[in-house]
Amino acid sequence: MTTTTRRARTIDLAAYGERLEAFVAEANAELYRGLSGQSDAMAVAPIHERHADLSDRKAISGLTKLAAGTGEEARQAGRLRSWALEAHAQRAVADLTDRIVAAEATAVVEWKGERIPYRAAPTRIAELSDRAERNILDGSYREAVEAINPLRMARMARLRDVAVELGFDDLVGLADAINGFSAAGVAAEMQRFLNASETVYFAALRRYLAEIDIEAGDGSSVDLAYLLRGSAWDAWFESRRLSSVVRETLATLGLDLAALPNVQLDWEARPNKVARAMCIPVRIPGDVRLLMQPRGGYDDYLAAFHELGHVGHMALSDAGLPAADRLTGDGSVTEAYAALLEFVATEPAWLAERLRMPEGEVAGFVDFAAFWRLYQLRRMAAKLLYELRLLRDPDPAVGRATYGGMLSLLTGVQTAEADWLADVDDHLYAARYLRAWMLEGSLSGALRAAHGAAWWTEPAAGDRLRSLWA
Repeated sequence: MTTTTRRARTIDLAAYGERLEAFVAEANAELYRGLSGQSDAMAVAPIHERHADLSDRKAISGLTKLAAGTGEEARQAGRLRSWALEAHAQRAVADLTDRIVAAEATAVVEWKGERIPYRAAPTRIAELSDRAERNILDGSYREAVEAINPLRMARMARLRDVAVELGFDDLVGLADAINGFSAAGVAAEMQRFLNASETVYFAALRRYLAEIDIEAGDGSSVDLAYLLRGSAWDAWFESRRLSSVVRETLATLGLDLAALPNVQLDWEARPNKVARAMCIPVRIPGDVRLLMQPRGGYDDYLAAFHELGHVGHMALSDAGLPAADRLTGDGSVTEAYAALLEFVATEPAWLAERLRMPEGEVAGFVDFAAFWRLYQLRRMAAKLLYELRLLRDPDPAVGRATYGGMLSLLTGVQTAEADWLADVDDHLYAARYLRAWMLEGSLSGALRAAHGAAWWTEPAAGDRLRSLWA
């Protein structure tokens, strides 16, 4: 549907790009401050308001008109229109976003006389070997999730109103316009994958749950979180070696991202730091920051490589590209580069060479990592199927029941309904992740064909990545 019938404003794309870059820098610097644990508050809403004309309905209309043409200007306008639609929605809920971030940064979970920061609780839960204690702490954590859910519900309701005001039937239509592809199409592909992988996945799930004395059908997402913590592998994935192993791996590709002056690696542990590792590009390519809360074990290695894939893509982008090409576009692409480097840390040859892991241990970890990856794929596919329903049906009771039911059914472990909004990223980002894993398969296949199975040891492969990232 058309987004607006108001009179279009003439858009100077060069000037628009300069102002866009200034807004992104200011907003992402504030985002970094709020998520890095260096502040209990975040104030992105005032930044959105100062730059409101970048994403108001007149700007969207002007970009839509330009995008309907042909040539380079139309191509750039189309990308900028997608960004403006997303920014318009984010501006409408910015005050609620700030309040949710503040609530998550200040909330605590009390357990055995200890006050555990809300953001740190899932990590603590996954480290508890005693199932009863896991469940007790998880119950307290879910109470904290529920306490913040009214803010999340208000935010979702406002996003729905924005979608309708812009002329879309629902949030799925808005998401497709922002993403540039049909999320329902991705879901159809993943439904076939879910059917094809069902037998092998549930066989592996039964086997791994048995290792922690839990019968199939009796496991929960909390039990699986403990299982997938994989503490048995910690001796190989040593925290003290993380930085050196990552740097040595990238050095064989001719890449030393940590030495780039435009890259900031924030690996310092802080109590209120967000648990989810992320790359925050303040300026592309001038100021790119990696944000990570170390927890120990293989997950730190995978997270570090994943985020460095983002860092490489953004920090080595061609500074001469227009803002439309440096700051906007399909998020599936940068997620694919992240997954490409992440999965290197699950390769048998890498494990043997970089970690000196013996053959028997390599076989065990590769099997574990394959199960972890299959679980992530099925869980993300379940999330996408759920979110497509959530974004079309505003009934909270239906949303809660669908979340718990859909994820429990497709992952094989009971999933608490409390996360029905906390586990949702805006604009069907789950579809971008799934497309990213498809693209990663193509990228890694091409690199293997050109540079051999251990492509990450070849400088020529690094040259190829530099070319793609630029």
